[in-house]
Amino acid sequence: VDADHERTNCDLYLRTRSFYVPKKKSDDNKDKGEQQQPKKVAIGTPDGFDAGDDAANVVDVNTLLVYPSKVEILLPNANLPELVLNVVDAVLKHDGVAKREDLAAWAEENEVKESRYAANLPQEDPNGRLISPDPKKWKCMESGATENLWLNLSDGFIGSGRRNWDGSGGNGAAIRHYEEMKAQGKDYPLAVKLGTITPNGADVFSYAPDENDLVTDANLKDHLSHWGIDIMKQTKTDKTMAELTLDLNQSFEFDKVTEAGKDLQAVSGAGRIGLSNLGNSCYIASILQLLASIDDVAAPNMAMAASLRASVPASSEATADELVQFAKAMEALRGDRYAGVNANAAPPEDGATPTPTPLRIAPRLFRTLLGQGHSEFSSARQQDALEYLGHLIDRMESAERSGASRIEASGASGLGWRPLKQLFEFEVEERLFDPESQTVRYTRRPELYLGVNVPLDRAVNSSEVAASDSEAAKRRKLEEAGACTYVSSDGTATDNAAAAAPPAPDAAMDTEMVPAKVVPRVPILSCIDSFAATEVVEFNSPAMDGKQVNAQKSTRFATFPPYMLVAIHRYYFDKNWRPAKLDAEVEAPAELNLESLRAHGIRDGEVPMPDAPEGSGAAPASTRFSPDADIIAQIVAMGFEENGAKKACKATNNSGVEAAMEWVLSHMGDADFHTPYVEEAATAPSASASTAVTREDGPGIYELVGFVSHVGANTACGHYVCHARRTESPPVAGASTLGPWLLFNDEKVALSQETPVDRGYVYLYRRRASS
Repeated sequence: VDADHERTNCDLYLRTRSFYVPKKKSDDNKDKGEQQQPKKVAIGTPDGFDAGDDAANVVDVNTLLVYPSKVEILLPNANLPELVLNVVDAVLKHDGVAKREDLAAWAEENEVKESRYAANLPQEDPNGRLISPDPKKWKCMESGATENLWLNLSDGFIGSGRRNWDGSGGNGAAIRHYEEMKAQGKDYPLAVKLGTITPNGADVFSYAPDENDLVTDANLKDHLSHWGIDIMKQTKTDKTMAELTLDLNQSFEFDKVTEAGKDLQAVSGAGRIGLSNLGNSCYIASILQLLASIDDVAAPNMAMAASLRASVPASSEATADELVQFAKAMEALRGDRYAGVNANAAPPEDGATPTPTPLRIAPRLFRTLLGQGHSEFSSARQQDALEYLGHLIDRMESAERSGASRIEASGASGLGWRPLKQLFEFEVEERLFDPESQTVRYTRRPELYLGVNVPLDRAVNSSEVAASDSEAAKRRKLEEAGACTYVSSDGTATDNAAAAAPPAPDAAMDTEMVPAKVVPRVPILSCIDSFAATEVVEFNSPAMDGKQVNAQKSTRFATFPPYMLVAIHRYYFDKNWRPAKLDAEVEAPAELNLESLRAHGIRDGEVPMPDAPEGSGAAPASTRFSPDADIIAQIVAMGFEENGAKKACKATNNSGVEAAMEWVLSHMGDADFHTPYVEEAATAPSASASTAVTREDGPGIYELVGFVSHVGANTACGHYVCHARRTESPPVAGASTLGPWLLFNDEKVALSQETPVDRGYVYLYRRRASS
């Protein structure tokens, strides 16, 4: 404020402070019993996971700070001029003012769409066979099971649902019936889950291959009435699919990633500051905590913060300055300003000693500023943390370039400051070998992070995974074989095993006897080896007068950056082009040695590949780009225009159908999406061009500093947390000390007990200090 007063000569400032007043314990709390269990896959919502304690009320106190005397006047104050009171009131009511959100929420945002089959769904004549309104009379018409029952809306068949990996669910009678009817030429895709029907709707599933998901049915009331079910008289007696999904998340991945259920020791102090969830802001919090764990980022920015604030141009504001806001974030997360307990805590109403609560930060200005101009990051939707990291680095690169003189004036050169991108960016070298002409070409391109696929065939526990899958298959077959009771369409029960009583329908569904699913466990070095493996590509060789040959392409590291970001490609599109997540564990070691993958350039005896002949009118083969025909064909087959498909190939450099489809779905609304594709040079720069930029290089031996993990079906929903090793002492650029593992889960900061290193999405490694 002092700096702003000196810069602008402003004399009046509105100061707002929040006091946390512990709630008085009352008998009402005793009546609540145990904490209410979550009812939906969400954090911070009334029916979701807890987003933090609510043991305190918040009381806001506003004052008017008058300069240069720095006298504070408590507001409201009727003695102040009306103009001042009106301005204060307008500021407090303005939407741009940092305001307290009622809930810090995240939720699965998978949209349930209307089924294309609902409008003209065929329904057979019931012939007097109606479904009983009594849930106790509902049974699987194949096995006699009484749980997880689905009613086919076309022919009235009641079948058991599919079995989950953990043993819950059913025996799959409902989908088998759909497939049997399909084989007979009857397309009966829609089924409703009995027990979830209420006047507000129900769970409806489409078994059609092009949907194969939960859907909505606008005519559900009529479709149910056809079978004698009055939707207005139904009550819920079974769990919805959302609730079942919650159970699986709560019992497995969510608990593991967030270390829920562990008696974690909460910590506070410098370097141990949490970030409040502003509503789908966990992706921002996790990335900021990861960057703040880098001493070479935190220390220089903290030292430069005051100078950067003072040097904001008169035509701008500190609130709109990326350099100031980033330095402010590092100062808050690693400095001691917020290191103590909440100084604004007032005594409880019953006079008891207040419980110390650590301070936490709400990065509203940072979120707003970095999201400006971006259609996704300016929204309140959940986002991909990796994409946000790239966006943040790009914005900081632009800010660092325009504010170079301010950075230099702040003494950056003596503080160990380096451009943010320089800490991570590296070059890879691609070697292209033409076996017919025995010539080679080497090109380089910059990369911000190392993105790797997970080769499941390299799992170190493949035998255990195969055994687990085999046992699951055997259990399914036993359940199907154990379907001794058949209930015909007229309701008559027939015992197929006359010599013995059939087993209880739920006997094979005892989840306590079902072992947990074994997921593939793949070493991260196997993922990186897959990235560096030689692949065969079609290539128009200039050494063979443009003849198409099967060239061999391999990739190596031309440089190694001070910090290596490794992103695990856990997310993909399934066969129905729905976003999905790969269920696998990746073993990330504490130390990562990549020196064996260092590039060496052209070797003695290798013959360089010539460029395209001059005057041919074509770009040199090294830079000419050709969209992949297979990728184009697959995208066009899904109904998209060919020009858009070609542009997707160009934007993703032919990296695969999944990446191209992601681009298509994000840009199909662009004004130029359908305009003719113009052949351009590939994005990969030539070797001569890439050498114009100097990038740091050093030993490719790294140690793990931190990682960001994600819980949820895909990156557009769910929750992010950060685990990092960080000391409580002030950061020092170039320091080699690493502290204990800490969990940063929004505002909660705790010592990690069982660090889920194998569940990371983005890993941060730093170059190991020389011994």
